[in-house]
Amino acid sequence: MTEELNWEQTLFTVILHAGNARSLAKEAAELAAEGDFEEAEAKLAEANDEQVKAHEVEAKIIRMEAQGKQVPFSILLVHSLDLLLLSWAEIDNTEQFIELYKRLDALSNEKAV
Repeated sequence: MTEELNWEQTLFTVILHAGNARSLAKEAAELAAEGDFEEAEAKLAEANDEQVKAHEVEAKIIRMEAQGKQVPFSILLVHSLDLLLLSWAEIDNTEQFIELYKRLDALSNEKAV
């Protein structure tokens, strides 16, 4: 029972940090859309920190498998890894959005002059 609980806690740790990373990335994109680039970059940095925490746990799971330990398959495992991949994509897209919004802001400032 304790081993099962620890495994579920491990997966929920991935879900927690990956979910936080995704939410922070979305906040960063919204801030960039409003022109608050400094705060957007700060939120994106927080998202990356959360992503690293989630990835560290994922790497631990991969090492377990590589060492020949049985990794219990479950919907929770699939969900945690799916959310991890989604958060990576969200962060990547947000990085691009921030750069795009910065370019648009620079162009609109040039036209205003």
